[in-house]
Amino acid sequence: MNHDETIKYYQMRAGEYDKVYSRDNPGRQEELAELYSLSRGTLKGRHILDLACGTGFWTRLISEEAASIVGVDINQATLVEAEKKTYHCPVRFIQADVFHTPFNAGEFDGLLLTYLLSHLKRQDIDPLAQKIRNIIKPGSPAFVCDNNLVCEIEPDLIWDDDHINSYKIRRLENGNEYRILKNYFEKDELIEIFRTWGMIEKLSFGTYYWSAILKVQ
Repeated sequence: MNHDETIKYYQMRAGEYDKVYSRDNPGRQEELAELYSLSRGTLKGRHILDLACGTGFWTRLISEEAASIVGVDINQATLVEAEKKTYHCPVRFIQADVFHTPFNAGEFDGLLLTYLLSHLKRQDIDPLAQKIRNIIKPGSPAFVCDNNLVCEIEPDLIWDDDHINSYKIRRLENGNEYRILKNYFEKDELIEIFRTWGMIEKLSFGTYYWSAILKVQ
């Protein structure tokens, strides 16, 4: 998952990352509240794998209803932030690449995947799906969400030579800039993607975010 400066960017952003969820934007806050409710309800009572858990913001949220959670992230800096939070169920964290995790088949009966898909190259999504189907017990729920492209506030995207994957420039509070992998998906593309994961139970698109509830098979 070593794509350009994406990993370095999140390493350097770890201490300020959670501020993204407190933006003074009523539309974003309304959609986020819906995502919070959906994710907790979907994964209630489950033993959850939280892939690319980052600073543990969603881990903490889901811990209010989950039976247990294992969070995985490639970045030690974000895991340090995650360890600072208080959780409401047993939680542990592992530093690992999402494509190389140390878990057994069927070890979890729930999956949390927030804001990871957009940081994967499109050609890497199917290999991740294959790994997920092995780790997650068949018939278990998955909650997936990510950003939509909001044209009026997003800078121009930078495309690769084959016009398959897009990148953007992100800036930290200190002014440092990073070129990160950031793909955006339309509804039809997500339907095609998730057909290889299992059954799509719900797929929702807002202005700022999309979310999916899947049954992994």
